[in-house]
Amino acid sequence: MQQLAFMDIELDKETRRKAEKLLSSYRNLDAIIKTQELEIAPKMTINYEPSESQRGNQFYSDTEQVVMLRERVDFNKLTKEKLHRIYNSLKPIQRQIWDLRYCDGMTDSYVYNELELTDRAYYRLKREMIAIVAEAFCLS
Repeated sequence: MQQLAFMDIELDKETRRKAEKLLSSYRNLDAIIKTQELEIAPKMTINYEPSESQRGNQFYSDTEQVVMLRERVDFNKLTKEKLHRIYNSLKPIQRQIWDLRYCDGMTDSYVYNELELTDRAYYRLKREMIAIVAEAFCLS
């Protein structure tokens, strides 16, 4: 973890919020991907001929919707893979912080008391973890 010395740990509020949102979504991404894949599953044959139900001025294409859903699924899979790699590269104590704070939704004071850390050490480890996520996703 010597490379953290070269990384900017101080993040602005917006970047920090985006990184924390990614940390929180780590556990839910599997369920999101599975449900999106179920939506992609063919329900009926796509018809390329206009039908009576398409009488408006709005353009709608089932094929386009399927492609957009596939792109969203691919994006979520890539995000999940990146987060998994980051999670595995962290220190064990940072993994515990990630699990308790962002996956289980515990408060900061509960987490650093549970892990028997001082509040200063806890916030330093948490700040490093958030900076790593922000750097990996080019948020900063």
